[in-house]
Amino acid sequence: MSRTGAGVLAGFVAGAVMAMGMMAWMAATGRSTWTNPNLIAVMWTGTPPSDGFSGATVVGFVTHQLTSALMGWVAVPFLRDLPTGRTVLVAFAYALASYPLVFALVLTWANPLMVEQSALVPMTIAHAGFGVVLGGLYVWLRRRRHAPIR
Repeated sequence: MSRTGAGVLAGFVAGAVMAMGMMAWMAATGRSTWTNPNLIAVMWTGTPPSDGFSGATVVGFVTHQLTSALMGWVAVPFLRDLPTGRTVLVAFAYALASYPLVFALVLTWANPLMVEQSALVPMTIAHAGFGVVLGGLYVWLRRRRHAPIR
């Protein structure tokens, strides 16, 4: 798989893993599992989120996944040709660094409700997990490109 394809796919999968982790966190803390995708959708709908599953949930999840794939694509120049351990470490650092930048530079005006209602520690952990999955999966996908066909 190409570097770009590996970055996009790794970002997409890392985003899904991150979303599942945040959904589990929400359920564990007594909130709706749909809270985060519904909050993300506020950027497009402009209306307060509901607690249940709705069309806004789908919009929020699709937005999250497309953003995750984009983040994987943007990461490729930082990850290319690094040893495995360093790739995962750089992806981890990239995810942690991009999280406050996106919140400060984009979401404060595009979706202030998301910023206001996001818990700092769980979101930081979720983004760190995104980085680890992104880096590990990117390495695995790139290695498969050079693996012999059986």
